[in-house]
Amino acid sequence: MTRTARVEPITEESRDAVMVSGWRVVDVTDPNLPQEISRHDNEPEAIRAARAYEHETSLEPGSPPDDTQDYDASDTQGGKNLL
Repeated sequence: MTRTARVEPITEESRDAVMVSGWRVVDVTDPNLPQEISRHDNEPEAIRAARAYEHETSLEPGSPPDDTQDYDASDTQGGKNLL
């Protein structure tokens, strides 16, 4: 089953500021039951992990193709450098 992942910041709040301490990849296939998949030090790394996670699940038998709607349509790889 093809899954949907979201990248979101890990924040820490203080009196004066909100600090981003990292990034997490969350499986939001079921919006009522989000599940954290991984944590990363920077956003580009988290985005790559989310794309790879979505791509891997699309390869399972009976899964619909990977949805690349948030990627650059002019890129034939859909922004994914998985090879």
